Amino acid sequence: NKPIISFTLNIPGPVKVFDKIPETFEEGVRKIRQALCDSAITVYHESEVREKTGYEAFFSADASPLVLKRLMSELEDGTSVGRLYDIDIIRQDGCKVSREETGRPCRTCLICGRPAHECSRSRRHSVEELVMHIEKLLGNTSKVPDNDRMKE
Repeated sequence: NKPIISFTLNIPGPVKVFDKIPETFEEGVRKIRQALCDSAITVYHESEVREKTGYEAFFSADASPLVLKRLMSELEDGTSVGRLYDIDIIRQDGCKVSREETGRPCRTCLICGRPAHECSRSRRHSVEELVMHIEKLLGNTSKVPDNDRMKE
């Protein structure tokens, strides 16, 4: 009967796990744990799912949903890699807390800086473009050929 923190990475396209993704996910989980600990927020339960469809972590935490959203938004906005973090707070009634409820602006596109939902909805950028940008952001040096990535 506590809010849930849901953590995934914003990885577009069918291939969700490639070079540097496991380390990026693990660092995100560490940062969430540290932020909760630093704020003296008790975690009642934690679980992870690691599938080829993507990695997910869940935390049940003893704080108000708005406090958790503010704290987790700071992680999302704190570094360039944090931009890949997708941290949702789910209230006890199953509804998500929006960034706007905490006074934060909506997320921006990785490439052009416009509101992310606009670019996503209109498919303004290709999956290839987005993945190349993510690989660059992560310092990924081992490239998977684009044709192979799209088949997986």
